[in-house]
Amino acid sequence: MSPQTEQYLDLARQGRNEWWRYALGVLIIAFFWLALGYVPYLLLLGSGLDADPMLDFVAVNFSIFMMLAGLALAVRLIHRRPLASLLAPDARVDWGRIGRGAAAWGVIAAVIVVIEHLLFPDRYYLSFNPERFFAFLVLVLALTPIQSATEELIFRGYAMQGFGLLTRRPALIAVLSSLVFTAPHLLNPEVERHGALIMAANYFAIGMLLATVTLRDGRLELAIGLHAVNNTFLALVANYESSALMTESVFTARELDPVYALVALITGALVFHWWIFRRASENPERMSGRVAK
Repeated sequence: MSPQTEQYLDLARQGRNEWWRYALGVLIIAFFWLALGYVPYLLLLGSGLDADPMLDFVAVNFSIFMMLAGLALAVRLIHRRPLASLLAPDARVDWGRIGRGAAAWGVIAAVIVVIEHLLFPDRYYLSFNPERFFAFLVLVLALTPIQSATEELIFRGYAMQGFGLLTRRPALIAVLSSLVFTAPHLLNPEVERHGALIMAANYFAIGMLLATVTLRDGRLELAIGLHAVNNTFLALVANYESSALMTESVFTARELDPVYALVALITGALVFHWWIFRRASENPERMSGRVAK
């Protein structure tokens, strides 16, 4: 295990970590997310109003805000440790890392979509609607980074550091956290449409990418940047019909191709690791975003 990985996992030892505290913490997070967080969404469903993707987007993201509130409560009151200890050993946000993760994955995501269009020319169509797009643009840019950061704090922060108390094998920790990440995503409508196995493989693959990046870097910011730009790109640039969260993207695919998505995701993950960590090994003093003096 590398020193940075060990440092990151050892952050869990700052607080109180009896098994019942994690059990209670998970219950609190789930209650805030699923019970309190989905109240606006359920009210929308029962209101009789016509379906409005913008209202749905806000309602679903409200549940993520409540998830973050539950996480903060669990970490502070149950584990008696700072919420920032889920982020990095120095408990500060490295915006340079977030930017590098976002920029690298943004380029990779764009290349993936271009190659898909070249292979399947009839799959994407122009769906740009200026009036609705710019309204969605504001919502996506305001809410998606918080949504992505929250999921990273929970699945790659809280979960992986917790698993690190049970095992010191990074590969096993990454697998366990990715399974936890996959489970709630199996409720997405894509699973019923395309099959549980192939969609679970897609969710697990993105979970493994985010987990291995976090463990290898010993910090959460690269994963936050990657996750945020992935969801933003999907929402605004290239979405697909029957998506779990319909938005006003510039291009829309008539159908999700889960096999292509899985192959592209695995390939993109390898490229991301090579791109980010090759540069880090060549210039280790620059990984913090500042040149050492």
